[in-house]
Amino acid sequence: MSNQTKIIAALLAGVAVGAVAGLLLSPDSGEENREELAGWFKDMYRSSKEKAGELAEKGRNAVKSAQSKDFASATDDVEKTLGV
Repeated sequence: MSNQTKIIAALLAGVAVGAVAGLLLSPDSGEENREELAGWFKDMYRSSKEKAGELAEKGRNAVKSAQSKDFASATDDVEKTLGV
């Protein structure tokens, strides 16, 4: 796991812990909190789905580019495109 991946994972974990703490300390009713949490998860799902689609498109483009080059430069292009 790269350092960038670890940082992103830690950031997402921190956001999740903060959201749970905020809900537990919220003066709203349980039903309101559940509705808010459900909306947040739906938004996160949509956002994750979009990001996954973008990453898949970058991967497809990197593969197409790699097919037209020699192996060494193709590997460099794929790593550069994916940020590895």
